[in-house]
Amino acid sequence: MENLKALPLHDAFAAYLKQINIVRARIACVLCFTLIPLFSLLDYFIIRQHFETFLKIRLACTLISLFSFLITFSPLGKKYINLIGGITALLIGGAISLMIRYLGGYEAPYYAGLNLVMLTITVLFTWDIRITAGICMAIYGFYLIPILLYDRIERPGVFINNNAFLLTTMIIALTSAYFVARLRYQEFESHYHLNESRKKLEVSNEKLERLGKMKGQFFADISHELRTPLAVIRGEAEVTLRGKDKPIQEYKKVLSYITTLVEQLNKLVSDLLFLARSESGTIQIEKREVSLQKILDEAYREGEILASRKGMKVLFKSHPGKEIMVHGDPQRLKQVFLVIIDNAINYSKQGGKVEVVLEQEGDRARIAISDDGVGIPEESLPHVFERFYRVEKSKAMAHGGAGLGLPIAKWIVEAHDGKITISSVVGSGTMVTIELSISEMKG
Repeated sequence: MENLKALPLHDAFAAYLKQINIVRARIACVLCFTLIPLFSLLDYFIIRQHFETFLKIRLACTLISLFSFLITFSPLGKKYINLIGGITALLIGGAISLMIRYLGGYEAPYYAGLNLVMLTITVLFTWDIRITAGICMAIYGFYLIPILLYDRIERPGVFINNNAFLLTTMIIALTSAYFVARLRYQEFESHYHLNESRKKLEVSNEKLERLGKMKGQFFADISHELRTPLAVIRGEAEVTLRGKDKPIQEYKKVLSYITTLVEQLNKLVSDLLFLARSESGTIQIEKREVSLQKILDEAYREGEILASRKGMKVLFKSHPGKEIMVHGDPQRLKQVFLVIIDNAINYSKQGGKVEVVLEQEGDRARIAISDDGVGIPEESLPHVFERFYRVEKSKAMAHGGAGLGLPIAKWIVEAHDGKITISSVVGSGTMVTIELSISEMKG
């Protein structure tokens, strides 16, 4: 059962039945080459005149069933195990029917052996009920057809009695086989779904454990990033207050530094509040028809101001000749583009550049924001949109990032039924691609 988890239910059940039938076919073969020669004792005492003939028949069946038993251990035998089981059952049924012919046909008491064969195959094998019914009918045919073709039925009561027992045995055996098969399937289905649920639970537990560790590390990092600017602000303020009068430029320099730190703290707190509200479902996305070029142009201009501080350039290229309209929240979409542009600037080298390119692909707008910065390791790419995940913590902290921007951007893009992807090469740069549905084009 453990090896069947990865298969779909139907295929897993078929493989499970095959495993059972391999064992059952071996048991059937063992019964054949054990009991068939043993019944020679019955021949000796009841029909001694046919003892030698029947012994030959029984020995032939014994050898064939022994050969079948050995085949079940081979790859070919395991592959065609149902065929081997069916041939074994038909072999025994045919041998008994042959003995019945020697004993006079419909009056022969050996018909009871056919009852035993039908009961045995329905109890032992887990075939599809149609296969079981077909084999039982074939065995019954071995008995009935020669009688109808060659025998003169002078005692119809015996004929009816024997057929009644055979048919009744077959009906009871098939009925029980049908309900046993249903119970077996229901039991397997329950175990299968239980294993599937257990597997999903194990995966969920692993994710929760990993998330718990990431959250713990995240809050440790956030605490550090909150404490550090606050400590610096307090230190600068205390030193300035305790010191002697200084030139106005010194005070301005300190206040400017404090203002920068406060802005960083404000951004960090805003990001934390955004994530908290997105989890609780309280963020309102106010969608309307807006110009994508206009939103990108605003984000680009603000990005230019940020880039100028590092001696960098931000370039905006819009290929569509017509104005692209999307159904979205302009404030949130602008937030997405600013987050990505800000990341590109922070992780680029002095004097580098950031490119923002807008293209139309069918009924979708494609926005690609690329930089020539440090890049992201390949093993980190699948995780960059996960909350609490940070690529190279120390480097992120050195750039003033808390690792919240991309998860926020992903949430906003998906809230607009869009798609965001990222590709990167270490040392060459990173490209973030956003796809949004176009509502209309103007111009």
